[in-house]
Amino acid sequence: MSFTTPPRPLDVTALIPQLAPLARKATRLHPRPGSPSLHDSSVGGPLLWPADEPWPHCEGPHDSSAASGVTHSPDDIRLLRRIRAAAAEQRLRDPEAPTITPEELETEKELSMGRPWFDGPIPMLPVAQLYTRDVPLPSSPPGADLLQVLWCPFDHSAAHPRTALFWRSSVTVTDFLDAPPEPPVIQEGWYLPEPCLLAPEQITEYPNPTELSKELQDQLGDASRWETAGSGGATNCCVIRQ
Repeated sequence: MSFTTPPRPLDVTALIPQLAPLARKATRLHPRPGSPSLHDSSVGGPLLWPADEPWPHCEGPHDSSAASGVTHSPDDIRLLRRIRAAAAEQRLRDPEAPTITPEELETEKELSMGRPWFDGPIPMLPVAQLYTRDVPLPSSPPGADLLQVLWCPFDHSAAHPRTALFWRSSVTVTDFLDAPPEPPVIQEGWYLPEPCLLAPEQITEYPNPTELSKELQDQLGDASRWETAGSGGATNCCVIRQ
């Protein structure tokens, strides 16, 4: 498996020179299994958070009718993930063996009942911690070398989570919070990131096609140009965020 972006089959700016001045640098994070520490760039890992700084909470409102399923505590979700991962590993080792033990089945049944809805401020969950040594962030404030991203594990407008961003200088954090609060319940399991390390890769990207002029959109959409320009097809010609 390749852990980086494969070479492009053709140079899109040679085919459409008008795209050349629109090129910009970007970073693909490439999550990787691991146990991140406070001093690592990570997704879902622990944050280097000052002990004397209040942990961010979301004041809501949080509408119980918006939940598509039952709510779980973060520990419930972690336990469910462990049970399912163990079952998947068991199937790989021995296809004939039971995929789940009766005890695990009973635990999963109990957890599927969910938790009571919680009304009140919700502690936000860590989503990402990015050190500028790993991920160049040109908009970082002077002296800041660390960006921390958190979100509320409940839907808000347009079914998007409410987020909070914090810039800080890591060298100023000498006394850190070792047990941040967690929300009592989470609306959906996917709001709880699985902690992982990152393997950042610098790439060149171009604007989304909807940001381009009508003329450039037509050129990008002309399939015959890509078919005759070289192997790889239109979908692999350049990096365009969707």
